[in-house]
Amino acid sequence: MKSLPLVLVGLLLTATVGVGAVVPAPQAGASQPATESVTPPLQVTTAEQSTTTPAGTPSGTLAIPRSIVERTEHRRHHVDIGPAVGFETAGTTDTLATRAIDRQLSTAASDTQRRARLRAAVAETEAAVRELKDRNTAAIRGFAAGRSEPKVLLEELALIGQTADRLRDRASLLQQRTDALDTDSTLSNRLSTLSYELRMLDGPVRAHAAAVFSAERPAGQIFVQASEENIVLSAKTEDAYLREVYRPDNRGDGETGISAEEASGIAADLYPKFWTQRGGGTWSVAGPGPLSVVSIQGIDLGQLEVFIDGTTEQPFVEHKRLSLEQFVATQRTTKVQDGLRVTVDRSYVGGPLRVTVINADTGEPVDATVRIGQNGQESQPVGTTDDPGSVWTLTPNGAFTLTVISEDNSAAFLQIQPQGAAEAV
Repeated sequence: MKSLPLVLVGLLLTATVGVGAVVPAPQAGASQPATESVTPPLQVTTAEQSTTTPAGTPSGTLAIPRSIVERTEHRRHHVDIGPAVGFETAGTTDTLATRAIDRQLSTAASDTQRRARLRAAVAETEAAVRELKDRNTAAIRGFAAGRSEPKVLLEELALIGQTADRLRDRASLLQQRTDALDTDSTLSNRLSTLSYELRMLDGPVRAHAAAVFSAERPAGQIFVQASEENIVLSAKTEDAYLREVYRPDNRGDGETGISAEEASGIAADLYPKFWTQRGGGTWSVAGPGPLSVVSIQGIDLGQLEVFIDGTTEQPFVEHKRLSLEQFVATQRTTKVQDGLRVTVDRSYVGGPLRVTVINADTGEPVDATVRIGQNGQESQPVGTTDDPGSVWTLTPNGAFTLTVISEDNSAAFLQIQPQGAAEAV
């Protein structure tokens, strides 16, 4: 292969996906913030490029309507011990508060006094949950309006997720106390509702961000998209794609209940691949009143937790972990250039994207550096292909240029238009 100078192109910033639970469909690009441009020193004159639709059933997803998206960012998330110290302090404070409540209940002089203290503790926990939800809304709105950077948003959401997890532990403790006192079902129902509300605020991407802040996981890319009250977060780990969506605008104010059968039908329609594989693991449908949660775990595809509202009969929270080995692309672009065969398997904007590089003549994997850029601006590194010749990233918004440089400086350049998402609910 001939040696070529390295070429870098464009800034990687992703943007909108579609409405409700979605399947891919074409979408136009969005403008990107300006950065220092780089003029490519190389003109390519010979190449073959084609795009096909691979066989298979893609995994459905929840998304924000494109018409209301206010801001999208795709940044590399770095280790930062500063937030980790704050996480530890908040954790200690919450743990001490829960222990104090437990001690007050244990030292009550009578069951009557214990019931009174239990009711007060439940009310106090409900107030803490309301405050946490208000913080979540404020963080989303601040980011959507441009008042905070992605790092600040992720730090706050990670802390909210950890606090929600600790408050669930407190609610579980109070539930045990309630059961032991054999009180009426009112307190038990309130605690059950609290537990489900807190689960909405503790998703897989928040947990991943917290682990990165604490240096428990390596740095990586995180996709953030927000409107005034909605948010989509996605990330790629070593072996999985993580996604969480919070769509309170899909949630009604009524008390209309939803049966397990109805919730199952909605989940089957919106997430057919997860639904057909559910028998290989554990799955459940549960929830208080107008809320139903469909949970599927322990299958090769990954994990899914979707919250469905009985009034609107729509999903409004999605927590998903998708195995990269089980990823089914919705578009595949292949290009042969300068002795390299480059294959790009991609999905909706913000979803998984895999780049595979092999020798066009021998079919052997090629060690190569991959970069992605847009609008003729400075490109950003994706990574280096591994033993199978592949590297993973997240799908950018709009048309982008993918640059592949092998170790012997052979090069390939692909111009790609990704898919958005079509309305499904």
